[in-house]
Amino acid sequence: MLRELLNALRKTDPLGEMIAEVGQMLDTGRWMFEKSSEVLLRRAIWKDVADDLYRHDQEINHTEQRVREEIVTHLSMGHQADLCACLVLMSVVKDAERIGDYCKNIFEVGKLFDREYTCPQFSKPLEEVRGLVEPLFAKTARAFIEADRRQARNVLDTAGGLTRTCDVLIHQLLSTDTKMHADEAVAYVLLARFYKRVAAHLGNISSTVVSPVPLIDYRQGQPTAD
Repeated sequence: MLRELLNALRKTDPLGEMIAEVGQMLDTGRWMFEKSSEVLLRRAIWKDVADDLYRHDQEINHTEQRVREEIVTHLSMGHQADLCACLVLMSVVKDAERIGDYCKNIFEVGKLFDREYTCPQFSKPLEEVRGLVEPLFAKTARAFIEADRRQARNVLDTAGGLTRTCDVLIHQLLSTDTKMHADEAVAYVLLARFYKRVAAHLGNISSTVVSPVPLIDYRQGQPTAD
């Protein structure tokens, strides 16, 4: 099974090192999510965060590129038995890279929308979603690095619930007759979408621990990110 294969490869170089690099990408993504949230919640000034945030995003991008190159080199040296694990790693680093992009998008909402959020019927559930997404970074890293199935299923269950909540909020925002400024409504829709995608990509990474390769990124036959 894939889990047993990954467990064996974790103890070898260079695939073990690549798995550790995925953990570093998730740690960097968690930092970006936290800093973006601070700007969004007016706990930090965007100008004080921007340079470090974009630098961390570049670090994630460079790590993705380095792991891809290492995978190609590893396979070209005749390690065809590791093909399955390499396909998993190629998928995972792409998910981790996309998370960095969505964290940047959350930061940009906090930067560009500088008024108060006046509709608690949307701002409160979105803040609850944000609070539930944040701990998924550490749980996903632990699930992937330690091949922890129980933790992986926990992430998948939580991510699935969060994506459904975000879909409901977006539907409500598109059909509401609540009076609010257009830019505030746009901010809510964007945040719901970005939180959904961060949670979904974390779910994708966790799915590698419990699913065979053809079903990675799927949960009960449905894609975990769309």
